[in-house]
Amino acid sequence: MADKIHLPLSLRFIRQFDFPHKLGICERLFSNQLRKNGICWVETAAGPVWKLDLSNSTHRWIVYGQYEGSAFFSWIRRSLSGDAVIVDSGANIGQMTLYFGTYFPKSRVLAFEPGAHQANWLSECLARNPKVAAKILPYALGESEQTMYLKLGGHPSSHGSQNVVTMDVGETPVHVVTLAHVLASEQIETVDLWKLDVEGSELAALAGAKEWLKAKRIRALWIETMGENGRRIVDFMTDMGYRAVFLNRRGYETGVRDNRAGNTLFLPA
Repeated sequence: MADKIHLPLSLRFIRQFDFPHKLGICERLFSNQLRKNGICWVETAAGPVWKLDLSNSTHRWIVYGQYEGSAFFSWIRRSLSGDAVIVDSGANIGQMTLYFGTYFPKSRVLAFEPGAHQANWLSECLARNPKVAAKILPYALGESEQTMYLKLGGHPSSHGSQNVVTMDVGETPVHVVTLAHVLASEQIETVDLWKLDVEGSELAALAGAKEWLKAKRIRALWIETMGENGRRIVDFMTDMGYRAVFLNRRGYETGVRDNRAGNTLFLPA
């Protein structure tokens, strides 16, 4: 097994602290030095040693601190119980799974990732970190069970973060399932958190859990809500009886709606 790389002492010191624009500041200070390592094993700010591609800026964020900033992670650490049930759909190489499993070591994490490259990468990381208890499910989530196709998108260094599920025959076939069916199969009664980021297929995935949403058996959702698709998601979740919550930097609810927000927290109204 490959050894982890050595991080600059100054980075290991500064990443202990939370402050405004932390990821951007660390990127200016350390990106040139880190990107030279490419794909390697590295100690993340959360603790686990994870396989990352340090030529990718979003992978470097995991070294600097909390992926995509501290607000959401501050909220979950205050709001979820230690044995939470968490669904990570669009798990990719585990950018969020590693935090869920680290912050809640007694939790049950279902990591959905239909891309074979990404699922294998995540599996390798979990094998090195047995305390991060996550189960990889190599499926896409949708409104019904069917076969669809995974269209690879973006630069190879994006590691599948721009892959989309499509009906275009000729791409890589993937098995689509409904979340409701999987939760029943796993004998799960309630979900404490559903993180949903599936490159435009969010509404189909939500439709596959409609009865669970109506019954409020999913207690919180963290969904990418960019652009027109995001507006449709907000409307759908409002119809399901959830309210859109925006978080300030410390992870507390704010009444100021930021239409630029890439992710939105949904809680029962």
